[in-house]
Amino acid sequence: MDIAVYARRGRRAGAVLTAASSLGLPYVLDLRGLEMDRSPYVHAVELDLEMETPPSALILPLPGDVYKPVLIADLLNVDKILLPPPPSVDALAEVYEEAVGYGVEVVWLYGEPPLARPHDVEAVAEAVHPRAAKIAYDVIAARSNKEIIKTLAMLQGYIAAMFLSNRKGRRGPRLPPFDVDGVINYSDVIQASLLLQWDGQYIVRMAPQFADKLPIQVAVLNEIAETFRNAGRASRKVQRMVAEVLNEIFAGSGLE
Repeated sequence: MDIAVYARRGRRAGAVLTAASSLGLPYVLDLRGLEMDRSPYVHAVELDLEMETPPSALILPLPGDVYKPVLIADLLNVDKILLPPPPSVDALAEVYEEAVGYGVEVVWLYGEPPLARPHDVEAVAEAVHPRAAKIAYDVIAARSNKEIIKTLAMLQGYIAAMFLSNRKGRRGPRLPPFDVDGVINYSDVIQASLLLQWDGQYIVRMAPQFADKLPIQVAVLNEIAETFRNAGRASRKVQRMVAEVLNEIFAGSGLE
């Protein structure tokens, strides 16, 4: 499985990065709090001095100067950036084309216009380029497991990464994915992703105070994948859920 660990820049990131390093896992660094008011060269130098090991991807804000996040990634030799989508498809195309010129992959944070719904993603793919519509899906925003599985089924060709975390209620810290108090059943979600042959990256995200639980989260992820491979199928419950979702998508397409 392709697994990475989420870390937000700050003094509490150390425990998460240490846990990720002990497991030999890459990390995705969230820099959305970065003030993009200076030269990208200055930002890149400061970040390079701050980071002991380079991240596999950066999450950056999107300033008015579209070249800034792309150039920061290029200067740090980071091949992938995750960005909030700009307000229009034309602006999105501009950022994408800038990134292509530097050899940097752009993945958009799914959930806000112009990438708020599945048909938005398909529209961007048609208007710009299929690779311009790659998205990162934060599972915690979903209202149910069925919604998660339906999103996976509809957009599996566009979802480059999934953030895995859990929640107990509407507020509170992000819990580890397999926390017993969490409302999302990740055993079903991961089995469904394997059944649908989704091949993107799982980014494990949780509040820094749960960093010591990272090894067990990764172990459970790998165990679900290994069980799926050995059995050659998902549980009957997950098979029924996926079949129901696919039937709904097919019925909604108007095809017979």
